[in-house]
Amino acid sequence: MMGKDIAFLITGGDAHIGAAATAYWNNEGEVVTALQQLPGHREGELAQELAAMAASRLGVTVTVLAGIHVENPTREQIADIVKETHLKMEKAIQAAGSN
Repeated sequence: MMGKDIAFLITGGDAHIGAAATAYWNNEGEVVTALQQLPGHREGELAQELAAMAASRLGVTVTVLAGIHVENPTREQIADIVKETHLKMEKAIQAAGSN
């Protein structure tokens, strides 16, 4: 928690910062996102998606810092990582919403 806003850390394998995505509500009542992704990293799309999901559900500004490194993952491993990340984010959103 950062005041009423929330920062989530998502790591796996060799932890690092690969991307940072922030989702916030604009003046038109829509959730918009901003993304910073380091060159050579692929976590940005996932971080952006999770930040938007959490901000929409919780009604606050959310930043997701993501760094997942698995050496030469297969498509199946990537799909499993994405699925597990979504499940854990759902639990984190539920926990944050109950506070």
